[in-house]
Amino acid sequence: MAQTQNAGAAVAPGHVGGKVIAGIQIDFGADVSAKLAVGSAVDATGGTGQGLKVLFEGEHGTDTYDGSNSETLAAHLEDVIIALGTVDGINLASATVTAFDL
Repeated sequence: MAQTQNAGAAVAPGHVGGKVIAGIQIDFGADVSAKLAVGSAVDATGGTGQGLKVLFEGEHGTDTYDGSNSETLAAHLEDVIIALGTVDGINLASATVTAFDL
């Protein structure tokens, strides 16, 4: 089967397959690179080192992610990570989550 290419089509930066890609940067506020075990700080938050970038498909604007407060996804995830408290000796109270554009 022959395939043709639409020479006029373009995909904007930050898009894959026509879908928006959004991201967040998590800063754990401490070096968690040695905390990779199951149940440890990185397992609890999903990251490595001191920072972690995560990409999401779709647009995630302001919503009531926790069921009551209207906030951005980054703000909600920051609240969730901070609520973990101290995990495997790493205090996540100063963790931050920031949204970024590709």
